[in-house]
Amino acid sequence: MSTLRNMSNWVEKERFGLPEYLLRTCPSSLREGRRLKTKFRLGCHDLRSSSSRTQLVRNAQCPCCESRESETIQHTLFECEAFEEEREAFLARLYSVCPSARRLTDVGRCRLVMGDELPREIENPLYRYLIAISRLRLGILTEQGEGS
Repeated sequence: MSTLRNMSNWVEKERFGLPEYLLRTCPSSLREGRRLKTKFRLGCHDLRSSSSRTQLVRNAQCPCCESRESETIQHTLFECEAFEEEREAFLARLYSVCPSARRLTDVGRCRLVMGDELPREIENPLYRYLIAISRLRLGILTEQGEGS
């Protein structure tokens, strides 16, 4: 999915200026997570779906699991088996704050966490989750001789 299509699905159409999550104070230990969310929203992330578009890699297939799925934001956050433990912890927190998220599809959950309507109570847990899976992914790529 293209970056512009992602953004149009995730953010308010009439919003001007910075999104609210960037205007709030973020603990220094979680700034990496906020940066990752912003990179996902802008489409300038390291996942293979983005890298294959820019021809940095030939294959967009997820290097972290054996699903043969494209390494998209949705796959990474809500489907990849490599991050199941971290995802379960994050989703438990999400569902405790926002019970209606249980009924969402992976597309809907992706829209919720990447969009402008994420409850504030979930921002820091989301940032922790993004940091955790980013580190795990880097470890997997390093083991495969691709990480740096």
